[in-house]
Amino acid sequence: MRETRWVALLLLLAISAAGAAGRKEKDGEKVCDKGWECSGSRFCCNETISDYFKADQFEELFANRNDAQLAHAADFWDYQSFISAAALFEPRGFGTTGGKEMGMKEVAAFLGHVGAKTSCGYSEAPGGETAWGLCYNHEMSPSQSYCDDSNELYPCVAGVEYYGRGALPVYGNHNYAIVGRGINQDLLHHPESLEQNATLAFEAAIWRWMTPMKRKQPSAHDVFVGNWKPTKNDTLSQRYPGFGATMNVLYGDLICGQGYIDDMNVIISHYQHYLDLMGVGREHSGDNLDCAEQVAFNPSSKSPESLSKLHCGDQQWTETQTRETGLEEGMELASVPYLASSSSSSFSSGYSRFACRCRRASKTVVATSATGRSGATDSACSETFEQQNLDVHSGPKSSWCFRRRDLASAILLPFVLPPINISRAAEPYDGLIIQNGVRKFLTKGKAAGVLRLVFHDAGTFDIGDKSGGMNGSIIYEVNRPENAGLNRSIKLLGKAKEEIDSVQKVSWADLIAVAGAEAVALCGGPEIPVRLGRLDSSTADPAGKLPEETLDAAALKTSFSKKGFSTQEMVVLSGAHTIGGKGFGSPIIFDNTYFKVLLEKPQPSSSGMAGMVGLRTDWALAEDDECLSWIKIYAEDQAKFFDDFRDTYIKLVNSGASWRTA
Repeated sequence: MRETRWVALLLLLAISAAGAAGRKEKDGEKVCDKGWECSGSRFCCNETISDYFKADQFEELFANRNDAQLAHAADFWDYQSFISAAALFEPRGFGTTGGKEMGMKEVAAFLGHVGAKTSCGYSEAPGGETAWGLCYNHEMSPSQSYCDDSNELYPCVAGVEYYGRGALPVYGNHNYAIVGRGINQDLLHHPESLEQNATLAFEAAIWRWMTPMKRKQPSAHDVFVGNWKPTKNDTLSQRYPGFGATMNVLYGDLICGQGYIDDMNVIISHYQHYLDLMGVGREHSGDNLDCAEQVAFNPSSKSPESLSKLHCGDQQWTETQTRETGLEEGMELASVPYLASSSSSSFSSGYSRFACRCRRASKTVVATSATGRSGATDSACSETFEQQNLDVHSGPKSSWCFRRRDLASAILLPFVLPPINISRAAEPYDGLIIQNGVRKFLTKGKAAGVLRLVFHDAGTFDIGDKSGGMNGSIIYEVNRPENAGLNRSIKLLGKAKEEIDSVQKVSWADLIAVAGAEAVALCGGPEIPVRLGRLDSSTADPAGKLPEETLDAAALKTSFSKKGFSTQEMVVLSGAHTIGGKGFGSPIIFDNTYFKVLLEKPQPSSSGMAGMVGLRTDWALAEDDECLSWIKIYAEDQAKFFDDFRDTYIKLVNSGASWRTA
């Protein structure tokens, strides 16, 4: 009997010692052996994410993120950035709730959303569509700057664009401001931080995962780990804890309540794929995996009756909720668009906006949309609904209310189909479909011809009478002498257009602009964001608008100035001759060799060509002092050439364009 007592005592001491190894005392308070203070956290001595999720697992989940051919954020995302960001939220339970298996499942769930939103994979891609997460870190080909000028709380900063960036993309000046305050960063002034710093990008995404969208609603974290108990209204709306509800929190009825749509299924597929790779197994995905029949927490449309019942004062936050979420009183989350990517441009998206403002009960609500329409309704603000956008309300109760309806009607298609995630305007216009259609037919050998097509379509612009420009009229002008050979490029893009049009209609002007950007990037040049929404001309542009190949530098300057381009812009655009058969280095490599060769000044041949390299206009640039100064700069600094070419290309493909209004 005595021996039994001694054995029990020894076991107790052993258990106590083991516990002490994981916990220490500091001023009477427990701390983890890694120094994680326990104050205010019941998770302090649980296993942290780095204990069970290792670098090799991260590499396996995102094995293709640095692919030289397809990845547009190569060498950006890494394991340590994720771990550093996650560590900030572990005291709140991120990855530390409910034991090791639940922690691993939550990491897989969160990364499943991230992988789906940043994927450049598609069903026929090597490894399938789930093998290409973290391919992007910003929206490709943004269709607008996402500046909401009506937002008086967080007005746009001059010169700053608020297109989608990050792991769970953030859109719009209002959202950048609120997410920035949540992670103590000035994202309103510096939204680019989310595509320059991977740790901040992950931190912003985890903050959104951990933060409820509205008062008395759960966060994605809460519905996944079981912190949330559905109300009767929730059960009647088919909302139950599980992975499906995370999609409801983050995307609302953009994904949920629409049956088993591909947009939803692809997110689930990423989650289950990651569970398999992490050794948990998809059989442990949990109950309520989808949200096919769930009613959205925050529906994107409301009846007039329900709208009239939602008043400004209904959305005040309590002090407790403010502390728990990290939001100030009055802050609420709405949903944001999705990162949309391209093969080599930038995430292409548009969004329709519906703003609701009301000052005190006596004021009317003014609604504005992307089409410029406005109207007045009762003095009530509609509920926020898009899950990744944030609305802030400050001041006394009922004194100020500002909300956005349909703020970026984002569709998951971008990251559901091939490489991107794109938001849509009043009419869906998916840049991903255009870019993938181009990539199917474009090769490096055909890149120069496609890029020439851009110059000959946009190059007819005349700033004086506003004629010509990027309007697709080149398809009516192929028989002109200056356009000899372009019929091959038009036929190539015609094949792409036929396939794209079977899914959504695309204008020739948009198609050519995107194809040119794709051609540059395919050959190793800069990624160029292309705004979408150009309208096509139904007639040919006036003849004789393109610069002739026999012009000297002075005449070239005059010609380009009539199109609104400076000498520097003329020189940088001429650098496009670095690809193709003009003899400036490799015909399929876009670099600054063009300028280096011009500085060598080879002797002209008897035909007037400089050593059979380039055109007469190319060498005319080297004979002009002003042009020569820019040639020297670009010959020495390829990065500057890439930056300036990108900016000037954007200006070129927007020259003379007419735009869709909806």
